[in-house]
Amino acid sequence: MNIYKIENIITKDGYIGSETNDNSRWRQHISRLRRNCHHSIYLQRAFNKYGEINFLFSLIETGINDNKDLLEREQYYIDSEKSKYNMC
Repeated sequence: MNIYKIENIITKDGYIGSETNDNSRWRQHISRLRRNCHHSIYLQRAFNKYGEINFLFSLIETGINDNKDLLEREQYYIDSEKSKYNMC
């Protein structure tokens, strides 16, 4: 299980999330962003404004073995990175 970040390379704003399968969440995010129906209106607006080419998906922590730890680590990064595109 992993923690990932979707970063706007122009503004450096980001979205933090977690996944249980490598890169499966990126495919879901990019598909929804391309269809203009992403759940994060902040990320969607930035994607529409800056374009797909200006967003980078990266894993920021890998190898987490427990769901509880995964959620705790995800929240840690959301709080510490002050991720602008996360809604909650």
